[in-house]
Amino acid sequence: MRILVLGASGLAGSAIMRALQVEGHSVSGTCRTASDPALFPFDLEAPQAIVPLLERVRPDVVVSCLRGEFTRQLEAHRLLAQFLRQHHGTLFYLSTANVFDGDLSRPHYEGDPPCSDSAYGQFKIACEALLQARLGQSLVILRPPEIWGLDCPRLHSLTQRLRAGSSLQTYENLSVNYAVDTQIAQWIVFILEHGLRGIFHVGTRDISDYTVFLERLAEGLSLPKPRFDVERNDIPRYQAVLPGRQEIPVRLQISVDDVLRRLTSAPAL
Repeated sequence: MRILVLGASGLAGSAIMRALQVEGHSVSGTCRTASDPALFPFDLEAPQAIVPLLERVRPDVVVSCLRGEFTRQLEAHRLLAQFLRQHHGTLFYLSTANVFDGDLSRPHYEGDPPCSDSAYGQFKIACEALLQARLGQSLVILRPPEIWGLDCPRLHSLTQRLRAGSSLQTYENLSVNYAVDTQIAQWIVFILEHGLRGIFHVGTRDISDYTVFLERLAEGLSLPKPRFDVERNDIPRYQAVLPGRQEIPVRLQISVDDVLRRLTSAPAL
């Protein structure tokens, strides 16, 4: 099986590519520049360039972790869907929890209708809708919450800010769940191998107070105790997409405690 990972130089994309290679698949990837000789260059400045790339690789499966300007992303995904439909391929599309940022009154599951107030969330909803209309059962949508990993920009930034004595932005009465890069990769391998389709919320099965998570992470990394700039809010809010698909086995489900253990298993960056 030939697999192409779009955005393979990013946090999630690189973890996905590694996991698929371990399973013995023939995997190619793209990056924005030609700096990595192991990856094909693909720049969203020219979204139509995806067509000759697809013709060259002829993938059976594409995993899209693309980031960039929204209009160009939509065009690239339109062309991608057209190719996959013609060649009976499958797309794994990495969406976001922000498709629900217009309703923070509760956590959301896969069957809930999207509702977003942000430009980012509305773009992701539009992209999901375009792909669903064109690919139908040849589409898998993954909606992760905030993604962390041992080498992620969030962890680097947190470490640098706390060591510099800078304060962190946080939010009162906000509960969230989390994803890690390796978890997303493991889910994609499982979904691919078992021929599953549809929407998956890939994140922790439980939630945490946003501030408490940052405090616990800093403590686990032996970093200075955080100082917070707190956005006050009296009403409980939830930025959480909880997994509800029964096909995903327990061994691939993780908790907030699991995320913290993974992030603190190595020395602070």
